[in-house]
Amino acid sequence: MHPQLQAVFVGHLEDVLSKFSGNPIQIIMSTHSSHIANTVPFKNIRYLRKKSNQVICKNLNEFCGEKDRMGEEYEKNIDFLRKYLTLSRCDLYFCDKAILVEGAAERLLLPDMIKKCERAGKFAGVTPTLTSQYCTIIEVGGAYAHRFFDFVDFLEIPTLILTDIDFVDKNQRKALRKNADNTSNSTIKKWGHDILNIALTRKIDLEQILALTDAQKTNGLRHLEFQMEENGAYPRSLEEAIMNVNREYYGIETEERDIDFDENEERKTDFALDLILGDISDNYQVPSYIEKGLVWLNGQSKVPDSVKVKKKLRRPYKKRINAKTDKNTGGDIGVEQI
Repeated sequence: MHPQLQAVFVGHLEDVLSKFSGNPIQIIMSTHSSHIANTVPFKNIRYLRKKSNQVICKNLNEFCGEKDRMGEEYEKNIDFLRKYLTLSRCDLYFCDKAILVEGAAERLLLPDMIKKCERAGKFAGVTPTLTSQYCTIIEVGGAYAHRFFDFVDFLEIPTLILTDIDFVDKNQRKALRKNADNTSNSTIKKWGHDILNIALTRKIDLEQILALTDAQKTNGLRHLEFQMEENGAYPRSLEEAIMNVNREYYGIETEERDIDFDENEERKTDFALDLILGDISDNYQVPSYIEKGLVWLNGQSKVPDSVKVKKKLRRPYKKRINAKTDKNTGGDIGVEQI
């Protein structure tokens, strides 16, 4: 069926089932369609996840049920995910691995950068490589990527988060590294609070974030990468990082330390297309933070065993869930991950 018709079909089934309230009927539908899976409420999804030596069934109703124990922020994340998956037709359920990126420029460039890393031998010794795996790229931005953390942990999907350091000064205005007081990136700050066990009510210092080790940038099956110092400069975004390592193409002097991409002069999508289709499309250099992230993701098994995730402890939520009333008797959708 056409993707739009698939969603209509599922809605029609729900209407039919609602007419049999006296004699409940349950329908099990196995699908590889993101259009069907994202149309159905979380509580009706059963996710089959292949592990190294078994296949497990995950009840997404249990993921939703965590909100009563984890609190208001967790519930906000669930609401965000419901809306995002429905609007974007995200194929997160069906991928081998996932990459969360800032925006359209990263989404356009990542497939080409993966191929470049493959050709450069960065994935040597690991098979199959990313180029032959189903790796979904999700455009979600630095302000929202952290809302996926609990979800990808629950699904146990190896996930790379590529985001921007976004330096700001004391007045929360965009700043160069030399004038920076903090980062405005919510995802980086959330990661720092979790991995360094710092209370969310306390400010996390910029120096603590910049000092994160490679080990601290990995949390369970998630890995975080953002711009770091390279060629003596400290880029703040994907565009500045690319300009920094391809200076000749962009007419930047070798000794230049402050690289400023003015997106008012050149839109991010245009910048990405120029790189892919321009004179250096075959041999441009990939920024080191992206290369490191892709090498990490390539090294992860697409059928990993469970890994412990470090999270900032939350205060228990007072509301308790009644197990006797928390049973779902509606139709289930079985999502297969193979």
